Amino acid sequence: MLFRLVLAELRHRPGRALFLLAGYSLGVAVMVVLLAVGEAMLTQARDRALVGGGDVVLVPAGISPELLRSGGATSLYLSIDHARFIQREVLESPRAEEEHGVRAASPVLAGKLVELSHGGRSVQAVATGEIPSRARAAGAAPRLLAGTWRDSPADSTWVNPSPDELYREIDHFHRPSGAAARDSTWAEWHYFNVMLSPERWIYLTLAVGGRIGVPGKWGGHVLLTVREPDGVHRAVTRDVPGAVVRFDTAGPDLTLGERALVRQEGGVYHVVAAVGSDSVDLEITPAPRRYFPPAELGGEGLVSGYVAPALYAEATGTVCLRTGTGGTRCDRVRRARAYHDHNWGVWRGVSWEWGSASNERLSLLYGVVRGDSTDTRGLFAYLVDDRGVRAVLRPRELRVDEWQTTREGGRPVRVPRRMSFADAARGVSVEIDAQAVHVSDLHRPRRRYFVQMHGTAMVRERGRAPERLSGFFETYVE
Repeated sequence: MLFRLVLAELRHRPGRALFLLAGYSLGVAVMVVLLAVGEAMLTQARDRALVGGGDVVLVPAGISPELLRSGGATSLYLSIDHARFIQREVLESPRAEEEHGVRAASPVLAGKLVELSHGGRSVQAVATGEIPSRARAAGAAPRLLAGTWRDSPADSTWVNPSPDELYREIDHFHRPSGAAARDSTWAEWHYFNVMLSPERWIYLTLAVGGRIGVPGKWGGHVLLTVREPDGVHRAVTRDVPGAVVRFDTAGPDLTLGERALVRQEGGVYHVVAAVGSDSVDLEITPAPRRYFPPAELGGEGLVSGYVAPALYAEATGTVCLRTGTGGTRCDRVRRARAYHDHNWGVWRGVSWEWGSASNERLSLLYGVVRGDSTDTRGLFAYLVDDRGVRAVLRPRELRVDEWQTTREGGRPVRVPRRMSFADAARGVSVEIDAQAVHVSDLHRPRRRYFVQMHGTAMVRERGRAPERLSGFFETYVE
């Protein structure tokens, strides 16, 4: 019956029937083409030899793999910030392998403009760079037509540096440029703290500052602060002329005259400082993976850089300190807990919130730098252990939950007693209990008092047992 109706329609209105048939055919043809294109794109996306292949693709924020694959003009200038750190401590960390099954990560430089020359003729080309061992491990190695393709020494350093290579890469000095080079508040320093006992510790700063490169307008500075068991803080300083200061823009080495230096070799920092009758001679060994990579803020009136090569370290050596009777007592330090960071920037009117705390299993770092603003937007926190990065947090604020009153220069000063912050999205909260406080009067109209605290941080993470960390914390108060 259906066939008869079709034949009758064709005999009765052949033109209309053929037009209708052509319309249906066109629609089906378009669908076939679209399905074929989609299948081709899916096949291409699964091709690990192409940008965008692999099980997981990491690209700059707001960029799709298709844009990189197409070689769009804007893709020539894109990069992933802290790519080395992400490769080593996130994607190829023990945690990524154990908890997420990541076997290898293959970094790719895609669509970079190069110039090729041969026989006196030059041509522009677009080049792609990869690390051979990682491309093969990720199943994304291209088909080799001739020759060999293996890691160069630079490739090996990129993915798996030695301790010496790592600390020279992340911990080095900077020459100020632009307006910062003319700003007398430019300063850069190594900072160490060492726990000599539960009630006694030292803060040591070896700094350079001023108008770097202008004779007589810059120099070095050594600051040693000792916290005695009775709670008294004693600080001694020494200035060093710029003519005898030497710093390394390709590593952490620093010399401030004859009696103050920092040397790094094989992943161990040798720190020497002498101020009057006080002196330290220590070897500080950072724990593997317990570091925070270099970060720099820039803008009008504010340049601030920070790296923490040793959130958790051990110090061994000798510390000689003046006694209350005028003599000097030398103590042998063995595997004392230590911390090291490195700061640089312009510090006119700058303040910060900062804290670092650790135990044998976990390290916490938090902070925010303030310029003219007094809010805490931009506060970050970071958790890391010997298996790599554990969490990067963006708390809304650092709250002071309880205040206490101390005295500085005969004046009462309110300082934090308990502080806290939380990142609800990641299920992490931190409560800080300040047990020892030292206040310095900076004699300025805003954020006048600099507050250094020692205490504990209680870290609570969803699904994990709480961790109690011992550490140091800093803030500014009016």
